[in-house]
Amino acid sequence: MKDIVYSPDYQEKIRELRIWLDFKFGEDIRKKVLNKIDQKIHSLQTFENLGASICDLYGIDTDYRVIHAEKNYIFYNTDEKQIYILNMFNEREDYMRKMFGVNWIDL
Repeated sequence: MKDIVYSPDYQEKIRELRIWLDFKFGEDIRKKVLNKIDQKIHSLQTFENLGASICDLYGIDTDYRVIHAEKNYIFYNTDEKQIYILNMFNEREDYMRKMFGVNWIDL
Protein backbone atom coordinates (compact mmCIF):
# COMPACT_ATOMS: atom_id res chain seq x y z
CA MET A 1 0.00 0.00 0.00
CA LYS A 2 1.37 3.40 -0.99
CA ASP A 3 2.02 6.11 1.57
CA ILE A 4 0.12 9.37 1.28
CA VAL A 5 2.22 12.54 1.36
CA TYR A 6 0.53 15.91 1.85
CA SER A 7 2.02 19.07 0.37
CA PRO A 8 2.35 22.23 2.49
CA ASP A 9 -0.25 23.88 0.20
CA TYR A 10 -2.77 21.14 0.94
CA GLN A 11 -2.03 21.22 4.66
CA GLU A 12 -2.61 24.98 4.74
CA LYS A 13 -5.94 24.58 2.89
CA ILE A 14 -7.09 21.96 5.40
CA ARG A 15 -6.16 24.25 8.31
CA GLU A 16 -8.13 27.09 6.72
CA LEU A 17 -11.10 24.82 6.04
CA ARG A 18 -11.05 23.52 9.62
CA ILE A 19 -11.16 27.07 11.01
CA TRP A 20 -13.90 28.16 8.60
CA LEU A 21 -16.09 25.10 9.29
CA ASP A 22 -15.74 25.53 13.06
CA PHE A 23 -16.69 29.18 12.80
CA LYS A 24 -19.57 28.74 10.35
CA PHE A 25 -21.06 25.36 11.32
CA GLY A 26 -19.45 24.02 14.49
CA GLU A 27 -17.34 21.08 15.50
CA ASP A 28 -19.77 18.29 14.53
CA ILE A 29 -20.08 19.44 10.91
CA ARG A 30 -16.34 20.10 10.71
CA LYS A 31 -15.58 16.55 11.82
CA LYS A 32 -18.03 15.07 9.29
CA VAL A 33 -16.71 17.11 6.37
CA LEU A 34 -13.02 16.52 7.15
CA ASN A 35 -13.69 12.82 7.74
CA LYS A 36 -15.32 12.50 4.31
CA ILE A 37 -12.38 14.28 2.66
CA ASP A 38 -9.95 12.04 4.52
CA GLN A 39 -11.87 8.89 3.51
CA LYS A 40 -11.85 9.94 -0.14
CA ILE A 41 -8.11 10.58 -0.06
CA HIS A 42 -7.39 7.28 1.66
CA SER A 43 -9.49 5.44 -0.92
CA LEU A 44 -6.69 6.34 -3.35
CA GLN A 45 -4.52 3.78 -1.57
CA THR A 46 -6.82 1.10 -2.97
CA PHE A 47 -7.90 2.81 -6.19
CA GLU A 48 -5.14 5.25 -7.13
CA ASN A 49 -6.72 5.96 -10.52
CA LEU A 50 -10.02 6.87 -8.92
CA GLY A 51 -9.57 10.49 -9.90
CA ALA A 52 -9.96 11.90 -13.37
CA SER A 53 -6.85 12.61 -15.44
CA ILE A 54 -6.29 16.35 -15.95
CA CYS A 55 -4.71 15.57 -19.31
CA ASP A 56 -7.79 13.61 -20.44
CA LEU A 57 -10.23 16.19 -19.10
CA TYR A 58 -8.57 19.41 -20.22
CA GLY A 59 -5.67 18.48 -22.52
CA ILE A 60 -3.09 19.93 -20.14
CA ASP A 61 0.22 18.08 -20.31
CA THR A 62 0.42 16.80 -16.74
CA ASP A 63 0.15 13.49 -14.92
CA TYR A 64 -1.97 15.06 -12.17
CA ARG A 65 -5.36 13.63 -11.34
CA VAL A 66 -8.30 15.16 -9.47
CA ILE A 67 -10.94 13.83 -7.11
CA HIS A 68 -13.98 15.64 -5.75
CA ALA A 69 -14.87 15.53 -2.06
CA GLU A 70 -17.23 17.70 -0.06
CA LYS A 71 -17.35 20.61 -2.53
CA ASN A 72 -13.58 20.53 -3.03
CA TYR A 73 -11.33 19.45 -5.86
CA ILE A 74 -8.24 17.62 -4.62
CA PHE A 75 -5.29 17.37 -7.01
CA TYR A 76 -2.82 14.52 -6.68
CA ASN A 77 -0.26 12.42 -8.50
CA THR A 78 1.48 9.16 -7.79
CA ASP A 79 4.74 7.34 -8.26
CA GLU A 80 5.80 3.77 -7.49
CA LYS A 81 5.83 4.33 -3.72
CA GLN A 82 3.65 7.31 -2.82
CA ILE A 83 0.49 9.27 -3.48
CA TYR A 84 1.15 13.01 -3.37
CA ILE A 85 -1.76 15.21 -2.36
CA LEU A 86 -0.80 18.45 -4.06
CA ASN A 87 -3.56 20.96 -3.43
CA MET A 88 -7.23 21.45 -2.75
CA PHE A 89 -9.63 24.08 -4.07
CA ASN A 90 -13.22 24.83 -3.27
CA GLU A 91 -15.69 24.43 -6.16
CA ARG A 92 -16.15 28.21 -6.27
CA GLU A 93 -12.46 28.92 -6.82
CA ASP A 94 -10.87 29.31 -10.23
CA TYR A 95 -8.79 26.20 -9.59
CA MET A 96 -7.64 25.78 -13.21
CA ARG A 97 -6.07 29.25 -13.21
CA LYS A 98 -4.59 28.81 -9.75
CA MET A 99 -3.25 25.31 -10.40
CA PHE A 100 -2.23 25.50 -14.05
CA GLY A 101 -2.35 29.16 -15.03
CA VAL A 102 -5.11 28.65 -17.62
CA ASN A 103 -8.55 30.18 -17.88
CA TRP A 104 -11.65 28.15 -18.65
CA ILE A 105 -12.01 30.14 -21.87
CA ASP A 106 -8.61 28.86 -23.01
CA LEU A 107 -9.63 25.21 -22.70
